[in-house]
Formats: sequence, structure tokens, C-alpha cells
Amino acid sequence: MSPRSFFLLLLSWLAVTFLDGCHSSAQTAYRDYTVALGTAYPNEANIAQERVNKYLARLSPQKKEEIAKNEYLAVESTEVPVSEVPGLAGRVVGQSGGYTDRGQQMTKFVMIFDAKTGRPVSNEGYIIFDLPPKGRLAIFGGYTALYIGNGK
Repeated sequence: MSPRSFFLLLLSWLAVTFLDGCHSSAQTAYRDYTVALGTAYPNEANIAQERVNKYLARLSPQKKEEIAKNEYLAVESTEVPVSEVPGLAGRVVGQSGGYTDRGQQMTKFVMIFDAKTGRPVSNEGYIIFDLPPKGRLAIFGGYTALYIGNGK
């Protein structure tokens, strides 16, 4: 990541943290998995879009109707080392507590898509550590979305 991207990621994370806005607040009983926010690189956005397209293409019409009851889908795009997310390494406890351990941990970059259209809701993505169970609702940066993993 470039220094500019680091700054934008950190600034975005702070905005999400302090604004505490919820795009889909109807279901607030779910855990927010977001630890940071960032703009997707074109490759990350393309991977996420391909995964959503393949996922939706495999669904039966009945399953598509069921999925469309949710406003949003969350799909894993790429893995990002903690060391590439500004300000995150200091908040992560490694096995032996050292910076090297923390910097080697991997996070997931998750993007949010409209469940009815299969299109991204924005060019932003969310950095997460823990993964919700596939097929469950979870919150990512204020969006309550059905987590579809990597779409497989």
C-alpha cells in the first residue's frame, strides 16, 4: 500500500469508529467484525465482483429469493497482512507479543454488495480478523450483510 492509501485507510477507519453510523440498523443484534476501512484496489474489487457473480449464478431461483430478503451480501476479497494496515499492528496481540508476530498476522478484506443487483454498494472494503460463519448475518462497517465467504 502507498502512504496515501495508508492515510486514507486510517482516516476512514476513524470516521467509521467515531460516526457510529449504521447503514442497515434494522438488525443491530449482530456483531460488527470491522477493524479498519479502506478503498478497494481495482484487483480487490474485481475479485470480489467475480466471487459474488459466481455465487449468485449457482443459486437456485428459490435460494435467490431467499438471499434477496437480505439487503446486502458480504464477500471476502483478499487477505491483507496486519503490517500493511496503518495503526493496526499496535492493536493486535501476537503469540509472543512482538511486533514481528503481529505484523505477520493476516486480515481479510471484505466488500459489501447489494443482494438484489449483485453490484457493490461502494468502492470501500472492510478489514476483519475473525470471520463470521458463512451464511450468517454480520455487520461490516454499519452494513448488516449475509456473509458468503469467498463465494464458493
